[in-house]
Amino acid sequence: MPRLSKEFKQAIQEIPVEELQKLVIQFASKNPEIYDFINLQYVNGTDAEDELFEETKEKVSDEILFPGERGIVQKNLAKAIAKSVEYINHFAKVTKNEKKEAELLLNLLNDVFENYTDELGTCWTVFDSKLAITTNRMYNLVTKKLHEDYRIEFAEPMNRFLEILQTKSNHLDYVYDMPKSM
Repeated sequence: MPRLSKEFKQAIQEIPVEELQKLVIQFASKNPEIYDFINLQYVNGTDAEDELFEETKEKVSDEILFPGERGIVQKNLAKAIAKSVEYINHFAKVTKNEKKEAELLLNLLNDVFENYTDELGTCWTVFDSKLAITTNRMYNLVTKKLHEDYRIEFAEPMNRFLEILQTKSNHLDYVYDMPKSM
């Protein structure tokens, strides 16, 4: 991200309001992140956050439950996890709501562990790696960034995810080094 110089900031302040409005509309129509940010901050507020949360949750579920039918299942699942994480990153960047980010990650991991646990531990380790990285991200979010009260809420599913990973994918160094429980 570029640093904004004093001259740049001063030039922005000198732009007429009508021109700034046109610029904002132009950028919001081309960039979903800007659109969602403006919608959250100035248009719909918490309703927009809830709507974006539900929309992201639906996109993540669609990606995971319909990962693609061609090629290796594990590779398709790894791609689906990566795409789902992109949706979650967008939500997290726009809203800065870590609790809902953790809920989205929990949804993602629940869908994967409920439907595709049998695909772990094969020679296609890209799936195991993506799943381990995503699980570790949720673990770090819950243990380091959320209030301690939320640990209780996320502890049981997290321990289940960690146990499954340790059982099926312990051959990977990344999984081996992960904590055994919360």
